[in-house]
Amino acid sequence: MTGAAGAIVLTGGRASRLGGADKAGIAVAGRPMLETVVRAAAAVSDAVVTVGPGGDTCEEPPYSGPVAGIAAGLAALPERVDLVVVVACDLPDLDDDTLHALVAALGRPTAESTGRPTAESTGRPAAALAVDAGGRDQYLLAVWHRPALAARLDALRRFGGLGGRPVRALYDDEVLTRVSVGAPARDVDTWAEVVASGPIALADVRAALRVGLVPLPATARPPLAAIGGVLAAPLVAADPMPREPVSAMDGYALAGPGPWRLTGPALRAGTSAPGGLVAGTAAPIATGALVPVGSDRVLRHELVEVTRDGSGPAVVTALPGAAGQDDLRPAGEDWAAGRELAEAGVTLDPALSSAALSAGLTSVMVRGPVRAIVVTTGDEVLPADTPSPLPPGRIRDTVGPLLGGVLARAGFDCAGPPGHCPDTIDAMDRLISGAAGTGAGSAHEVGPGQPTVDVIVLVGATGRGVADHLRPALERAGATIVLDGVRVRPGGSQIVAALPDGRVLLGLPGNPLAAVSAAATTGRAVVDSLTGRERAAVLARVTALDRLSAPGRARILPARPDGAGGWTLSGRVRTAHLADLAGAPALAVVPEGAGADDPVEIVDWI
Repeated sequence: MTGAAGAIVLTGGRASRLGGADKAGIAVAGRPMLETVVRAAAAVSDAVVTVGPGGDTCEEPPYSGPVAGIAAGLAALPERVDLVVVVACDLPDLDDDTLHALVAALGRPTAESTGRPTAESTGRPAAALAVDAGGRDQYLLAVWHRPALAARLDALRRFGGLGGRPVRALYDDEVLTRVSVGAPARDVDTWAEVVASGPIALADVRAALRVGLVPLPATARPPLAAIGGVLAAPLVAADPMPREPVSAMDGYALAGPGPWRLTGPALRAGTSAPGGLVAGTAAPIATGALVPVGSDRVLRHELVEVTRDGSGPAVVTALPGAAGQDDLRPAGEDWAAGRELAEAGVTLDPALSSAALSAGLTSVMVRGPVRAIVVTTGDEVLPADTPSPLPPGRIRDTVGPLLGGVLARAGFDCAGPPGHCPDTIDAMDRLISGAAGTGAGSAHEVGPGQPTVDVIVLVGATGRGVADHLRPALERAGATIVLDGVRVRPGGSQIVAALPDGRVLLGLPGNPLAAVSAAATTGRAVVDSLTGRERAAVLARVTALDRLSAPGRARILPARPDGAGGWTLSGRVRTAHLADLAGAPALAVVPEGAGADDPVEIVDWI
């Protein structure tokens, strides 16, 4: 190399195949991909420029494609740079040896060039281009002579511009040296590829499930029957509230200026035709009663004085405190017809269901509630009420009977007591396939296309031991594994799979505390993904958090109120029982490598 080298690292665009997630920040094997790539680039370069969201510079206009990004990066490199490394951030296996090989290859004579023939058979190569293990060109893993790259960008700029160009357009008609680099050229563009690379960060679980799971179909249900579902469309009022002018208090309807002659019978709620009032008259009125035509205001009893002299109608006089007071509720005071009361993604809780009825709605469009069944595994597990003494090597089921409450708090609608799946290949196959007669998880139909269970929550069998038959059963069934391991303790050994018949399997670790932790966190994310539920995390700050955090993995710890509006976390927990959760109404999610001042998410688990 006769001159200095510089590197352009593209940090990603809209990442649509990743659900819009920050591709650069996604961790593979415990390290953000951008960090891996920048480290490798820095080993062969005197200057590294990151281009894209959060980078050192950005293409103009934003999200106008990789060619425009390369041009922006080239403009930001120092003039002394002679060789330019062009690399994307989504290469989690990239190392400096690979980049050294590309740099070295660019200095070879053209006769040593590898790969396919180009338009020119002689001349100095413009770039060294990596070829992956499948023999495919990796256009965003290359080293260029700077003058050649600048000339090619200028040519594209003159003929149609840089925005929206496919990156391979840079290489058309160029003399290239192709270098087979194998695995380091593997790129990661989808959550399936991230998951296949090993356990993912707990912070990425929700995004991975949003992309990998198909939402439940939206159905129209009466508001009271839809409680627990998630709005699939905005909740829009059919009627104003109130529909007609009504009285907010027991008192008197008044017409015109006072004092007022009391006339007519008392007006009660439910009376459909209250008649009318003329100026100078009043009528007794009950809370919720329709206000008669001609009324200007309503005053409650304590704001008026009623006098009778025996010779005529009683007279109603406003007391001094009535100035500016009015207990008449006009039609539409709370909302008008057509007003959006809640947006899609909101959970229809009892209060919102009641509001829907008040708004005149006879049905609402919802997804869910998500119907789930709990199934335990393990031949050593006996029913919770098994009397002592237990046979050697056997244990009681101390988590299955409690998971219904944990899952309900996460948003599931759990049906029936837990089922049990023996540790045999046939039993696991029957459970996954939903074969008749398997009990829990069978897809018996209750209506056209409506299985009784949306999610099987399986406790245990998520490891890779001799008795763990889950993964082979999923493969035999043709299931798609959406999540296979999370970098968190406890609860890291978990699986989410989409079954061919539309059901979802949520596999929890067998240890009780790990199962509860995964159900409360990943379980919530499963419900979010199946229903489109939008929810804001409850965040809090905890003193000395840096002493509780761990590098490379998140932690889930019992959280107890400290009586002063904060939380106290238990730093040491055992997973074989739930004793360490006693008195802890919440779990705290401590991020990977959290600092002393970082927030934690507080999750109600019961």
